[in-house]
Amino acid sequence: MTDMLEKAKRIALADPHLSQFDIHIEGNELHLCKEGECFARMITGDSPNQWRMAYFHNLERWEYIDFTGTLEECLAFLSDNPHYLFWKG
Repeated sequence: MTDMLEKAKRIALADPHLSQFDIHIEGNELHLCKEGECFARMITGDSPNQWRMAYFHNLERWEYIDFTGTLEECLAFLSDNPHYLFWKG
């Protein structure tokens, strides 16, 4: 999992939307946080290279995104859909 974390951090640093987020491990998940608040998480799937995602809907509950893919595909999806990354009330 540490290798996946380092890979996710490298990808995120190269992206203007994702570079502002801290990524850390919680169990078998990678969490994207900003200023101590987690907004999106990536969860390992059934196969080794598959991930699924959830975002913290209105800062109230985790809601799954209907998308699975590789780590790179999931981060690209979050970058292309920044509304999943930060909800402003």
